[in-house]
Amino acid sequence: MCIVTGFNVFDVHSLKNMWSLITSTLAKRVQVIMTCGLTPQKLALTLCLGIAFGVIPLVWGTSLICIILAHVFRLNHVALQSVNFMLFPVHLALLIPFFKLGAWLFPRGPQVPSHIFAALIRNPGLSLHILGWITLKSLAAWLLTVFPATLLAYGILRTFAFGENSQTKPPGSLLE
Repeated sequence: MCIVTGFNVFDVHSLKNMWSLITSTLAKRVQVIMTCGLTPQKLALTLCLGIAFGVIPLVWGTSLICIILAHVFRLNHVALQSVNFMLFPVHLALLIPFFKLGAWLFPRGPQVPSHIFAALIRNPGLSLHILGWITLKSLAAWLLTVFPATLLAYGILRTFAFGENSQTKPPGSLLE
């Protein structure tokens, strides 16, 4: 008992026990929400699509694309958006490499000025045209690189991580 306040003060061990109880239940609840209704195959597809569209070289629209994909493939929206949002720093880091790869793979079209920001301010109409070409080329580079990588990752996840013919319930399922 604390002499100053008159209240019982928890010792460190009971606080650690309370914290582990709270975090374990919270972790179980998050696991149930993230895997709710997903078979291992759908969980693998969710991870692969979330990663693939989390790094798409678009400055807008990845969340909308993920919502549409989750609806079309009947995937968990929360899990797909979570993977998409977790990859935002990677998305930003890969914008320039995709732009450069697209320009190298597809040299046709207008040349990108070395001082793109100055060109944006000077001539906005032409700049939108150049940005459209940059985006188109980078999307093509993304498609050529991410599509095979996603198929490979999906095959590996399905086969080794979740089992090829596994129709069992996902971990953390409410039916356990």
